[in-house]
Amino acid sequence: MLTRALLFLAVPCAIAVTAAVANPGPSVAGGRSIYLTGRDSAGKHITAVPRPLYPTCAACHRSNGAGGVHLPGGAVSADLRHPSLLKMKYTPALLERAISRGLDSDGKPLDRVMPRWRMSKTDLHDVANYVWTQLR
Repeated sequence: MLTRALLFLAVPCAIAVTAAVANPGPSVAGGRSIYLTGRDSAGKHITAVPRPLYPTCAACHRSNGAGGVHLPGGAVSADLRHPSLLKMKYTPALLERAISRGLDSDGKPLDRVMPRWRMSKTDLHDVANYVWTQLR
């Protein structure tokens, strides 16, 4: 009887988890849109200072986050996949700071080729969340 009760509870939980993975929420969808297209979920262009060389994160860091793109002045784009972020001692908050203020995990300025992206707090959180949770 206990086994049947646990199974009764486990099946809906498994279905819910599967649905959440298959259909990421608006935060992940918005972050994906910003990362891949340079536009928020409403279609508005994300701006940056200095003016970015490319209009999207993916143009420099690749769609899978692997980075390694050689940029003007000798800079090479960082690997943004989760294991690399952990090695570089990033947290989600430090990732948001890097995106918006151009500071690395130690608080040192990133190369000037890295734009300081200007977006709402929600969009900043969404794109950082996308990078943190989806780029593996």
